[in-house]
Parts: sequence; structure tokens; C-alpha cells
Amino acid sequence: MPVPSAELTQPFFIVPNESPRPSLPPLGSNVKVLMVWPRFPPSFWGFEGMLDMIPEKAIMPPLGLITVAALCPASWNIRLLDRAFEELLDEDLRWADLVMVSAMHAQREDARSILARARALGRRTFIGGPWASSEPEAVATEADHVLVGEVEEAFPDIAAALERGTARSLYQITDKPDMTRSPQPRFDLLRLDRYASMSVQFSRGCPFQCEFCDIITIYGRKPRTKTSAQVIGELETLRRLGWRDEVFIVDDNFIGNSHAALQLARDLKVWQDSHGRPFPLYTEASIDLADRPELLAAMVEANFMYVFIGIETPSAEALKETRKFQNLRRDNVQQIRIIQESGLWVLGGFIVGFDSDDESIFNRQLEFIDRTGIAWAMAGVLQAPPTTALYDRMKKEGRLIENSQAMTNFSPPNFRTVLPLPVLLRGLTDLLTGLYEPESYFRRAFRSLEVWRPRAIQRPPNLPLSQELRVLFASLWTQGVRSNYRLAYWRFLGKMIRSWSREPAKMWLGFMVLISAHHFLNYAREVAGELERECQALELAEKAAGSRLPALESAEAV
Repeated sequence: MPVPSAELTQPFFIVPNESPRPSLPPLGSNVKVLMVWPRFPPSFWGFEGMLDMIPEKAIMPPLGLITVAALCPASWNIRLLDRAFEELLDEDLRWADLVMVSAMHAQREDARSILARARALGRRTFIGGPWASSEPEAVATEADHVLVGEVEEAFPDIAAALERGTARSLYQITDKPDMTRSPQPRFDLLRLDRYASMSVQFSRGCPFQCEFCDIITIYGRKPRTKTSAQVIGELETLRRLGWRDEVFIVDDNFIGNSHAALQLARDLKVWQDSHGRPFPLYTEASIDLADRPELLAAMVEANFMYVFIGIETPSAEALKETRKFQNLRRDNVQQIRIIQESGLWVLGGFIVGFDSDDESIFNRQLEFIDRTGIAWAMAGVLQAPPTTALYDRMKKEGRLIENSQAMTNFSPPNFRTVLPLPVLLRGLTDLLTGLYEPESYFRRAFRSLEVWRPRAIQRPPNLPLSQELRVLFASLWTQGVRSNYRLAYWRFLGKMIRSWSREPAKMWLGFMVLISAHHFLNYAREVAGELERECQALELAEKAAGSRLPALESAEAV
């Protein structure tokens, strides 16, 4: 299942004049390391409702942490704990000499809790990842050591400093490491049976300049890639470990270096063919993939099944405002249809709350998504992540809300919007309701499968029949019997079987769309309720402020 993600490796140049912490003793050469992946709050891409029906307990593994694990000295004893399905006990922390945490911004609450518990027990703590890279000042008091940037070329020296007791509190890197020197992640540390998909990385960076994007500020605008041999080596390791399900190529823009992506896709086809096409693949790409028919065809032949695209908005004014010029070159509806008809199912990201948006944007978004047949449409409000050009602009304009607690794209923005906030939040509520009301969702989901044209060469995972039956019966009971949308469920299931019972790819993806409904329909309803409560709180605050105003004016007159 797709979870677009910026999380990968950690942080490195040494901050000038910053001395090591003399109170922290050397760790020695036989370091016991506990790597902890913090818990995410419920989210659009968390698929929490679907996880109740499948044997797996998390969508994806912590690729960043297992990459860092591969950089650690061979004498270090490493354990990995994923808070998505494992409880962190004090005895786990007491076992460790060093507790290492990587976190995205959305994980910051649990990351803080983990680090606080570790330090209270006298454990050494270390944090890196996107949150540390974008807000080092926020994490400086949370951990003994903070890494900012990408880790590969610097970690051997840092590990040696930890062993000697000369490690510094802050390391920073501005240079971007050579991806061809990135090690193969330690997939052996994972509990493979707990994950719905595996992840590998081909490239970092994106050539575009979207104002709200922190990928280009953290990883750069010049895409850097691994070799085909590296990626295939990682897939081969997963195959030998017994993995037989989906694999996510986690690049934020797989086609950022289109020539390298084309070569990889061609090499992947050869490997897939030689092993019976074991892995369906998915990734993220920019919409100009539609303008690269040779690359599109090669991806389909390599067994890519679907792709996430940051479509954002049908508003040309908003795209110009946010400098997403790559989406202005051609008609987006036509481009999406080209991708779908070429063999890749499309899911997309959409944003409301741009300065140029007016109250018509919510209906325009809904019409666009319906027209393109995108079943999994993540529609949220614009946020200004630290390090981005949007963050800097909002700060310069005096619109930034410095201490915002925004956790997701369903939280109120961390800046003052042009559209009145209640209008924006209620408009998003209407959009989510329109997208994820059962009849609307299943109608759009069926349409998404109609317009998708998979090729015979594309194959779904070959999973044990017992596992497939277990999920089927869980879905029939949870959705077909107990849910409040069961009539729409049965209609969709019946139409799917009648239409595509002889097309394995469509039946596989159609069933994923079917069971994911239990997440999207329920989560959208919960978000709509939270947004309405936020609007009511804003209105109460405005009324309270208004009722105080005459008294204040009277006092000033006296």
C-alpha cells in the first residue's frame, strides 16, 4: 500500500567550535544499539481500517533506520523496534547502550516520548531523519546527539567518535552523498511478516521547485541515483528472505532523472522475467511521466502497477503561485488518462488553501477527481514545512504561526490563509465527504479500474491461498455484514467479478480498492468531524472576542 514518504537516511559537517560533551563516556567497540521507529498518528496513508482485516500490522518498514544499521560497525549489536506493532518496554531501553531514533515531522510526539524515556533511564540518545534535518533547533534538547542531513559518507567517523567518547552533540551535512556508495539496508532486521509492503530506494532529490515542498530543500534539486545493480541486489535479498508481496520504490520522484529511471526499468524487467516476476512495484512520479511513452512502457514491463502523482489542484493560478510549472505544460486530465491507459493505475495528492483559491475550489477539485477516476485521492490543506520557500514567504509576510501544532494536511494550516479559516476547513469537509461518501467512492473506484489498461505482462503477487482466503473472509464479515455501507460494498464486488473475473491484475487491485474503503470512508468521516469541531471552536473564540470589544473600547474612553 502506498505511503508517500520523505523518510530515509540520517545526517554531516561538524559544526565549527562545537565541542564534544565531556560528561558522556565512551561506548567502546561492542555497542548495543536499539533503533526505534516512532508511532504515526492515524493518517490518510496509514490504512488503519484496512490493517484490521489483513495479517500485517504496518504498511511499510523504516527504511532509513535499516540503512543506518548497515553503516554501523560489525561489532555493534543492533535491535530494531517498530512502534507500529511493538510496545517499547523499559527493559528494552535498559538493554541498550545507544538508542537511535529516526522520525518524520508527523512522528515527533512519539519520538519525544521515546527519547525522554531513554534519557530518564540513563541511555545515550541519537536522532536523525527528516524532522531533525528540518528543525534541528527543536530536537537539540531532546537527544544527546543530533544529525542533520544524509548519513552515508560520515557515519563511520561518527560511530568511531561514539566509541571513543568524542562524539559531538550536533552534526550537519550540506553536501549530498554519492548514492552509489549507499549500503544495502539490513532487511534481515525486519519482521517481514508484519509489513504489507517492502521498500527500496533508487534516487533522492527532485529537479522541480514547488514552493511547499521540503524534498528539494532536504535532498536537493539534482536527483542522485543508485545503480541498477544496487537496486536489483536489494530486491534479490528480499526475494531470498522470502518476501513475495508489493515493493515500493520510495523515491519522491522516480523520474527525476528520467534516463537513469529508464535504464533501471529495463534492467528490472530482465530480473523480474528471470525470477517469475515476483514483485509488483509502485512508486511516485511527476505528471510529466505522461510525456515519456518509452519510460512508461518500460515501467509497465518491469511490473510497476500503480503510481502516486502530486496533482495538487486544477487551478492554473495556484500552480503558478506555488511554482509547480511542470503541471502547467499540458492538460492534466489528458496526461492522467495517458498514464492510466498505458498500464499504470493512478492515485493522487490534492491541496486546497492556496492564496489564489476562492470558495469554488472545493467543487472544482471534486469534479476533477471524479473526471479522472482517481479512487485514492488525498485531499488536504496546504501546510508550510520548515526549510521550504513557502515557510520563508509566510514568515516574511508575517503570516507564519510559529508554534503551530499542525500534524497532518488535515490540521489547520501553520500560516494565516487568505480564505477565512472556517471557510477553508468547512470546504475541505465538503470535499472529503463528496469523495468518501460510500456511493461516490465505489462509483469512482469502479471508474478507476475501467480506465486502467493493465498489460498481460503485469502480474499481482503470488500469495498463499490461505492468506488470500483469510483476508477475503475478514472483508466479507467486516464490510459485507457489519459495515454501514454494505449495500454499496456488495454492488461493487458483484460488478467487479462480472467485469474482470478473468483479469488477475484488475481483480487484485480491485480487491485492494474494496478493502481500503473501510479505511478511507471511516477516516474521512472522522476528519470531517474534527474539522467541524475546529470550526465551531473558531467561531466561539470570535464571538468571545467580539463580546469583549465594547468593554475594551469603553475602558479606553475612560
